[in-house]
Amino acid sequence: MPKYVLTGVGGNIGSIAASYALEIAPPNTTLVFTTSDPNKIPAATLESWKEKGATVTAASYDDVSSLERVFAGAEAVNLISTWAFGRRHEQAQNVINAAKACGVRRICYTSFVGADDPAPVQEMPFLPRDHKQTEALIRASGLDYNIQRDYLYIDNIPSFFAPSWKFCGNKWIFNSHGVAGAYVAREDCARVHAALLLGKGKPNTVVDVTGPEAVTDKQVFQWICENLGGQGEFVDLPDDELREYWVKLGLPTSVSEPSPLPMKLCVDDLLCCGEMVAKGYMAKTSDAVETLTGRKPVPFQEALLKYKQAFT
Repeated sequence: MPKYVLTGVGGNIGSIAASYALEIAPPNTTLVFTTSDPNKIPAATLESWKEKGATVTAASYDDVSSLERVFAGAEAVNLISTWAFGRRHEQAQNVINAAKACGVRRICYTSFVGADDPAPVQEMPFLPRDHKQTEALIRASGLDYNIQRDYLYIDNIPSFFAPSWKFCGNKWIFNSHGVAGAYVAREDCARVHAALLLGKGKPNTVVDVTGPEAVTDKQVFQWICENLGGQGEFVDLPDDELREYWVKLGLPTSVSEPSPLPMKLCVDDLLCCGEMVAKGYMAKTSDAVETLTGRKPVPFQEALLKYKQAFT
């Protein structure tokens, strides 16, 4: 009975991955799901997972002993990148150390597009920096690995950008400069992650997880306005002007400082989202979603339908 440990099931990616892992796991597979606080997971979800045979327990990326307790005897484990900017490398090393101590053979990691940028880390766009360093730790560990480099989620638009449109005078002010990007549905990334954990991919490979087509942000915004009740104007600004605009409004420049504005991303994070599109990091599509899950990737229109209330 092979054992697989899926960590981070309290988060957006992990929770979907957990449910999908239960769908695709072969008979006699042992699935252990972990989260830093099981009490934060809806009771109905926990009950459903347990009824289908999963064990759900507490473990934290910040506590090696808790990881070792659940990793013992596992064939493969995973690492889902967190919002803990500044501590991601430490968390990754903790997972790697625990996996090696327990004889785990393989690790799966949710990385980000651009992590293979050959530039020195401090010259790279802001968002892939930590991922490049974490990938290096994984390769140096001696463990087999599966790395997925997710494109930006289409879900980020209703979650992070739409709340600020009214605040900005019914405008989405951005810096993708008319370049198209293949935004991916978060649920597709989650299903790919579960598939990789359960051995659907070849060991020691990296896959780009993309949406089905590259579209411009203006096209997405126009579709939202025409179909989901959004209103306003898409405004593209040079990077420096967009930075100045948000700094003057009081948007934090540090990821550790909470934002008092409807925009909850810090300045560097916000600008990098546009930069990843504008510089072509997300221009190409891949077949990873369909190859690994047997499902075609979710079109952006379908992915956005469930967020209709965010645009009205």
